[in-house]
Amino acid sequence: MEKNFHYKARDQQGVVSEGTIEAESKEYVVQRLKKQGYYISNVEEVEERSEISFSFNFFQGVGLKDLVLFSRQFATMIKSGVSLVRSLTILARQVGNTTLQETIEKVQEDVESGSSLSEAMAEHRDVFPQLFISMIAAGETGGVMDEVLEEMADHFERENDLKQQVTSAMAYPAVITLVAVSVVFFLITVVLPSFVGIFSGLDTKLPLPTRVLLQVSDIMSNYWYLLFGGVVAVIASIYFYYQTEAGKKQIDWLLLKTPLIGDLITKISVARFSSTLAILLTSGVSILEGLEVVSNIISNQIISERIAEAKINVSEGNSFTAPLKRDNVFPPLVIQMIKVGEETGNLEEMLDKVSDFYDQEVEYKVESMVSLIEPALILGLGLVVGSIVAAVMLPMFSMMQGF
Repeated sequence: MEKNFHYKARDQQGVVSEGTIEAESKEYVVQRLKKQGYYISNVEEVEERSEISFSFNFFQGVGLKDLVLFSRQFATMIKSGVSLVRSLTILARQVGNTTLQETIEKVQEDVESGSSLSEAMAEHRDVFPQLFISMIAAGETGGVMDEVLEEMADHFERENDLKQQVTSAMAYPAVITLVAVSVVFFLITVVLPSFVGIFSGLDTKLPLPTRVLLQVSDIMSNYWYLLFGGVVAVIASIYFYYQTEAGKKQIDWLLLKTPLIGDLITKISVARFSSTLAILLTSGVSILEGLEVVSNIISNQIISERIAEAKINVSEGNSFTAPLKRDNVFPPLVIQMIKVGEETGNLEEMLDKVSDFYDQEVEYKVESMVSLIEPALILGLGLVVGSIVAAVMLPMFSMMQGF
């Protein structure tokens, strides 16, 4: 059974290096390091982590911020002339994310064993996106690894900024919605039942809104677990249906046709499509491979299929704008800019311009959506609470009129 050994050694120039090697024994690690020309300072067996630590590592994913920091530090070391293996060893010690640290250690071992960096990263597609792997392969071929890593850091930074922008913009409406639902549930299940005794003492027939509200209160108070279970069942059904190919396609199509949301999804997808394809083409990746990569990173199934169809068109010697026109998925401006880029031979430049334009469009769209959603939620909450108060007060007015 193989174990993990942590080593510390110096190379022929006296530079200290350390890392982790998986081997059957300590002696095997010593022999392996000596063959590589290292002067060994220390080799120790690494104790196995507990199951609890593994469970924490499982839930600690690798985010865009982690990839930005990794790419920038990696680019700096490569540009400074540090060897690939040593750069990976240093990065494995510096990164704070445990999952990324363990992955870098495995990549370093594979590279040390003779694999290329892109091949080693391809074994960990759950950590490194396909775009990153393709760009690294292009950087290895062209000998511009540092430039590619800098481009990827900029790209991941833009992606993270866009994600943070959308998330922060939607946070306030989400909180308002949660508060509204909580307030309504409290009023109906806690406050309203206290009026039942008062209403039952009235000789007059209760108004229709009051009777309906009392019925709703009774159902929510006595059968709340069924309502909660029903909501969970509906959400779970939608989730599992979305995991199927047909379900994902149908739901993605409905999302594209949904007012406000569909336009935002289109703009975000166009921005990602343009910026990613521009980076790939600039780095020397073929347009076929670039379209393949982009089709895999676009989350919306409908838009992804149009890009995959565009790849087929290009492989047959045709322009790849025809499939993008179908169902008006891509805006006409994008189609025209791509056409001009193909005709003039400046496709990368045109894609960059499209990306910049739609990045700004996404920003404006999110701001306008938030400015519409916030007052709509507040108005909706006011109407619901006002209706409840009115339904409670109507019998009081009837009783006062009787006096």
